[in-house]
Amino acid sequence: MPTLDAVKTMLLRRFGNLWTLVPALLFDFEEYDGIIRPYKHEATIHEVFSSFARFVRNVLVLHKRPTIDSFHFSMKPYDVEIKDPKLIDDVQMWLRFPVDRQVKDLNFDLICDDDLVLPNCIFMSQSVTRLTLSGCIIEHQPQFHMGSLRELSLVDVEGSGQVYNQLILGCPSLQELNINSSHLSDVLNITSPSVGKLCLDTESQDDYITLSCPNMKNLDINAMVELIDVSSLQVVNINDLIYDDLLEVEAFLRQIRNVEVVTLSAHAFERLGFIQRDYPRNRWKRLVLHPCWDKRRCLQIIFELVAASVKLEDLIIHSEHSSGFVKARLFLPEISTRVILLLKTVTIHCNKNCFVGQLKLVELLLGNAVVLEKLVITFEKKQVTAVENNNFVEQVSRFRKASTNATVVFA
Repeated sequence: MPTLDAVKTMLLRRFGNLWTLVPALLFDFEEYDGIIRPYKHEATIHEVFSSFARFVRNVLVLHKRPTIDSFHFSMKPYDVEIKDPKLIDDVQMWLRFPVDRQVKDLNFDLICDDDLVLPNCIFMSQSVTRLTLSGCIIEHQPQFHMGSLRELSLVDVEGSGQVYNQLILGCPSLQELNINSSHLSDVLNITSPSVGKLCLDTESQDDYITLSCPNMKNLDINAMVELIDVSSLQVVNINDLIYDDLLEVEAFLRQIRNVEVVTLSAHAFERLGFIQRDYPRNRWKRLVLHPCWDKRRCLQIIFELVAASVKLEDLIIHSEHSSGFVKARLFLPEISTRVILLLKTVTIHCNKNCFVGQLKLVELLLGNAVVLEKLVITFEKKQVTAVENNNFVEQVSRFRKASTNATVVFA
């Protein structure tokens, strides 16, 4: 429950001051402004924030619970300049309050302001197990040590690569790490023996990032990285391949050749279309694709990826990124002879804007995958009429099957 709503319960006799013992505190300036604005039409944003500051100050003074489970504080999306020294001191006190109360789940969504820096005590807390920082500034600290931290999320956090590195190294129990930032200023070396899941999105070709996470199993990536030690990696979700050179793209594909599951977004799939030679061979078992069906080489890219995946058993193809019918220009004998025969299950999420390309794909799969067990074809009800659905099913039923055990399921 938002803290403002919890405080309102004091108006009911049966609740009294029970709100002062709630284990979770949530302060959201945007929500507060939405509630106050109808009653103060002419108030400036700074006046509303001053009112919000008084509310937060009073709640924290009156709150009696010795420990709290979670503390969420958000000052966005407003660009409020905090220049009043007393107000800056107040905000610093608000940020220290949850640490003093042994908080477990800590979430700060602030405004990158040079006058507002996170206090040192946050990064020495031994109670915090989940920390989410957004729009914050982290300066160099004498020491980072958060022994209980399991989950760390840094979104648009300003800090040097060295500060990031020291923070991660100071979390010996860290299991999940999320970095989404365009504020990296130098080399980022992510080194952690405990991290099992990493989400990395920097959206910049200027950042140099290395990963040494020997126990990491899941990687969600939209960044240029060099994989130093990811020997336990099993699942990779590639949102984009923002490398300058296609040779670097190929090098990255080789680095993940031994993982089990790979997902390629529409941007990553389109990037692969620029590679004019065979993709590096890999041992992927499941491949999830979000192809651009309106691209001329769409089907060719799909089958070349399948051909490179010598252990592939499960292929899943989505169709949400489509703007028109695809005209597949394929040399059927050349493609079909390269399709790996180990495919056992294939799922195709169809879009009526690209039925032509998808029918060609279904025909090639049924005609060449000799150990195929199940082909699942799904439709969005709102997109496809009953007549279109029946026509698609009828055409598929005519295709030759290379596998006598293949079952086609329409969902």
